Amino acid sequence: MRHILWAGALFISFTPASAHAVDHTGGAFQFSGGFQPSNAPYGGFGGGNCTASRTPVIFVHGNGDEAKNWDFPPSTGVPSVYETFRAAGYNDCELFGITHLSSTERTLPQFNFHDRTSADRIRDFILDVLAYTGASEVDVVGHSLGVTVSLHGIDFGNLWPMVRRFVAIGGAVRGLASCYYVGPGNPAATTCGSQNWWDSNVFGLHPSVWYGPNPRMANGGFRDRPAGLQTEFYSIHAGFNDQILCTTTTFHSSCFQTALFDPWSNVRAQLDVGYGSTAAQIDLNFADWSPFNLGGGDSNGVGHFRSKNNTGQIQLNMLTSACSGTGCCAGYADPCR
Repeated sequence: MRHILWAGALFISFTPASAHAVDHTGGAFQFSGGFQPSNAPYGGFGGGNCTASRTPVIFVHGNGDEAKNWDFPPSTGVPSVYETFRAAGYNDCELFGITHLSSTERTLPQFNFHDRTSADRIRDFILDVLAYTGASEVDVVGHSLGVTVSLHGIDFGNLWPMVRRFVAIGGAVRGLASCYYVGPGNPAATTCGSQNWWDSNVFGLHPSVWYGPNPRMANGGFRDRPAGLQTEFYSIHAGFNDQILCTTTTFHSSCFQTALFDPWSNVRAQLDVGYGSTAAQIDLNFADWSPFNLGGGDSNGVGHFRSKNNTGQIQLNMLTSACSGTGCCAGYADPCR
């Protein structure tokens, strides 16, 4: 059975996913059970012939990626992130993902940044999941650009009272050090831009500097978002093995710290899972920013992308237990510190 999704003037035909399945080799639209989000023109997954009894989880992918890759097979032979949650008892009315980038944007990661459109998309998806499930709260798991896009969308919609836990994987909450080489206003790499002078909801990942202020990447910005909130925060990163966060000679000694929130009392765990090869200290090729790129620890261990794909057990622990610190590593076989 095929459905038609209306998105502005665009009509998209798609086949819903079969029950109890998200397939990384399948189509872009894997929504089921009558779940038809109002603002997801590029696809995603979630919904089924079931009832949500757990806090629903929303997965938000990174730059160059798409929602279905939360089912991408890990390098270690363990279940995918999606399969890990399914095996723990989550059903398809409790697991959702949105593809927030178009197919063109996914092939041009150097041009993707934050704006009102992406913030609207995340806000609307959260509200749609709450309406579909009848839940009062969601958990959000973001990877890479999906971390800051989610933070922006939740801020934009004033939705923090509706977010129970937030897991940030490899996100640049302090900006990307490699963007120093590109500059805060380079039209060839707008993902590295600073905040737009005329619209504060348009900004990239350049660290905040006097010649390119970017308040969300500065003190009091995303790194301090936990302050004053009831939401519990967690982070996972790959340390010096992360080929996206640590491909720089400038500030290399602290490059991985961009993935860390400041240590507020509701920041429960911030874990380093990286191992294998360290990241090359000079690599300005943003065009290789894809979930299939092998570099840094991803070539023989865990780097930027495997810190998402391989850590389903850690993500599950963070959302289903009262773990803190390295206690959230329980059941995870690879380095976790």
